[in-house]
Amino acid sequence: MVEVKFKPSLVGTVPDGSVTNAKVAANAAIEKTKLAALEIVNADVATGAAIAKAKLAALAIVNDDVDAVAGIVKTKLAALAIVDADVDAAAAIAKTKLAALAIEDDDVSGISVSKVADAVAGTGTSGNKKVIKLGWDSTTEEVIVDHEA
Repeated sequence: MVEVKFKPSLVGTVPDGSVTNAKVAANAAIEKTKLAALEIVNADVATGAAIAKAKLAALAIVNDDVDAVAGIVKTKLAALAIVDADVDAAAAIAKTKLAALAIEDDDVSGISVSKVADAVAGTGTSGNKKVIKLGWDSTTEEVIVDHEA
């Protein structure tokens, strides 16, 4: 037989530092308040854990976080300025989607008379004539057209 002796002052108490992890039963229900403050790190969280977003610190999402096939609606993006390089050469963009464009000589130099609304080819001539100069005679109130012969 083994004799165990206790000091009366120690009965019902456990000396500080004498309980170790190995001495705690696996099914022991220890209250969280009995544990020191714990810092949870990524390795402590199970891969399948369903953690509410509200439990996480505010996260800045960067481009690498977004899957290439993510269906993000345009309203979720900041205003984007579309530049010429962003538009495919084969894009069929309606004229109404473009801002008013100033037409310059280079834009129309190759247009024939038949393409211009209300254009008049000279009377008694055949084929298109190149107009060299246009003018207005304020005395006779006539339009003067100088064209190639």
